Amino acid sequence: MPNTRTYKYLVAEDERLIRQNLIKKITRLELPLKLAGEAANGSEAISLIQKSCPDIVITDIRMPECDGLELAEYLYKNHPGVKIVILSGYNDFKYAQTAIRFSVKDYLLKPISPEALSASLQKLLITMQTEANELLPYQVNSNTLDQKDIFELLEKYFQENYRQKFSLQELAARFGFSSEYLGKIFKKYSGLTLSKYLTRLRMNEAKRLLVSHPDMEIQKVGELVGYTDSFYFSRAFKSYTGIQPSEYRNQAAEAPNPPL
Repeated sequence: MPNTRTYKYLVAEDERLIRQNLIKKITRLELPLKLAGEAANGSEAISLIQKSCPDIVITDIRMPECDGLELAEYLYKNHPGVKIVILSGYNDFKYAQTAIRFSVKDYLLKPISPEALSASLQKLLITMQTEANELLPYQVNSNTLDQKDIFELLEKYFQENYRQKFSLQELAARFGFSSEYLGKIFKKYSGLTLSKYLTRLRMNEAKRLLVSHPDMEIQKVGELVGYTDSFYFSRAFKSYTGIQPSEYRNQAAEAPNPPL
């Protein structure tokens, strides 16, 4: 695949020989992929993911300590941009159904043929390259942009992507600066930390949805503004407004002017 960037992948598999054989198979495919690390279980994988920020995680479904589905759930809730491929020796619809719920991109049955592996990874590469092209307007050159330009790009990025869940480290990697530097610039021009600005965007939209769509489930409102966990959304909303989402909706219905 010419003219594409190189993407990092991580392999989680408790059988060392299978893990190493899989890495060899991927290397032989000569795709723009670079090994970011290998783990013997889901817990090791999570630790490596936090350090290396891979683009793809390929994981066995059965592992000690933290299995592939638990790892997929962790990624879904904490690193939604990471693409997940699950490997399994079990042709069980229940496994596949759970995997789909956590946005797993592919479910490959063992033993995995080079052809199936190649087709799966090439499909992922096409998806990631398309996503990378969509981010081109946000790419910055530190030699040509001053701090105000960087702040405005960050602000625009948040306004257009606040529904997504991402870490400050991942954001910094996309913009090509350290997270500390981006945080200082953003607070300098907005008076808010990045996290507080993101919370404000999400809560303002949540208030709008609660008022303008009175029949929408509160859990769905939370999902639409970037909170996959309904309990966490309710706690965050109360921390920001002083009342629960349901109370806010009720007050808005009773009063001509909704509460601030």
